[in-house]
Amino acid sequence: MSSAANPDFEYLANSPVLGEVAALVKRLTGLSLALNAPGVTRILTPAGASEGNPLCALIAATPEGVARCRACDRRHHARAAALGRSLLYTCHAGFLDLAVPIFVDGRHVATVSSGQVLPEPHSRTAARHLRQSLAWLPVSAADFQAAYRQAPYLPRSHVQDVMRLIEVFTSELCANARRIRALEARLERDEIRRAREHIERHYRDRRLDLPAVAEAAGLSPSYFSHLFRQETGTTLSHFIQSRRLAEAKRLLSTTDRPITDICYASGFSTLTHFNRTFRQFERQSPRDYRRANPAP
Repeated sequence: MSSAANPDFEYLANSPVLGEVAALVKRLTGLSLALNAPGVTRILTPAGASEGNPLCALIAATPEGVARCRACDRRHHARAAALGRSLLYTCHAGFLDLAVPIFVDGRHVATVSSGQVLPEPHSRTAARHLRQSLAWLPVSAADFQAAYRQAPYLPRSHVQDVMRLIEVFTSELCANARRIRALEARLERDEIRRAREHIERHYRDRRLDLPAVAEAAGLSPSYFSHLFRQETGTTLSHFIQSRRLAEAKRLLSTTDRPITDICYASGFSTLTHFNRTFRQFERQSPRDYRRANPAP
């Protein structure tokens, strides 16, 4: 399931509480959290949770390192989802990592990952063994030692405590998502439901506009525009732009298609409009977003 067709992933990704928890975990333990779509097709690092293990940064700076990390994450995240429980494991590079699968109504919607923790306290012997296991990594001895000295270490029991904290937090967050969705389903008017369904089918059509959606809802454009904002808290234009951006972000993070192609495939009429809207919503350019969320 793509994140574009996974509203629960989007709810988690946009939750300010996730950012707050990630920042607290980072400050208290030095560990960074990331939110992963199923299959690791999209990876989001909440604000305040960046700057993880510097050794991992060296690994991620190489194509081979990215491939090794992504394959390792996919394998263990899939195992955690299949088992239906959190997993503490040793990654390909020898660090302790954790994967906390998130389920909503029995569906695997995301996985919170963290870790990148040294498996034993800093020492010359431990550094030598780690360097041997990373012999494929093209980095100087000086750069390796500098990164190793800054790499986080936590006892396994403390990492397990962090994993349990994430479990409790995500469980409550998803419970809220279920309650909100159930309430929206009960309260949503038939006209708004029909409009949402029409937008979902046609958002890629650059000609989609207020008259077309209002006709699908069975209302006049002026009344529908007022009703839509009253019922959803946003304008129709903003809603359609958000849906197109969700598709654009999915394509940017899961494919190597040119940005111009993604612009038109997502329903935007011009590249200038696409870039301007992307910056307005995401506070970064499409190109910067792709760098931060590379395709597998």
